[in-house]
Amino acid sequence: MPIIKITVTFKLCLILSAIMLCLTALDNPLFPLLSLEPTRVSAGEFWRLLTANLVHFGWIHTLMNAVALLLCTLAFFTDYSLKKFSLLLFWCCAGVGIGVYCFNPEYSPYAGLSGAIHGLIVAGLLLTHAYPMWIRVLALVLVIAKLVQENSAGYEATDLQALLPVAVAVESHLYGAIAGLVFAVIAWLLQRLKRKK
Repeated sequence: MPIIKITVTFKLCLILSAIMLCLTALDNPLFPLLSLEPTRVSAGEFWRLLTANLVHFGWIHTLMNAVALLLCTLAFFTDYSLKKFSLLLFWCCAGVGIGVYCFNPEYSPYAGLSGAIHGLIVAGLLLTHAYPMWIRVLALVLVIAKLVQENSAGYEATDLQALLPVAVAVESHLYGAIAGLVFAVIAWLLQRLKRKK
């Protein structure tokens, strides 16, 4: 009996992790084309709102996000269809990209998947039935506390975050969490409507 349940969503995340690692290995040639630069998005390069989630500032940044993506998928999304999980991931990535573009143009360039991962965590905690309610509520409270702390004045990066060669775009975590919350609410409402029918 395998320890890790290899599902279609986990395979997708393995592929995405491999892509992120390849993009990091290629480094300079593609980073300027894929990272989020607000002035270039304004000029019509809208793909950057999504592709910025796939490029990173070095190996440590990439590995942290790749591992987080895989663990998050194993924790919450092994029973999701490819369509539903892809939609959630797309929604969170777009939410982060649009949030950074609209409210944090100082992050130029912006890159990384951590914002979208926060969205996956929030949506996962709200929608899963795999864990007791008290565990989900406690975990959600911890995520909210983390977001409040990160976005408070005078916040200093943790030792882990200090390993990155750039400042952590903590606002992206908030945008991702909001996107995950919106997705979860919409999914819950659609499920309620389906039950009534």
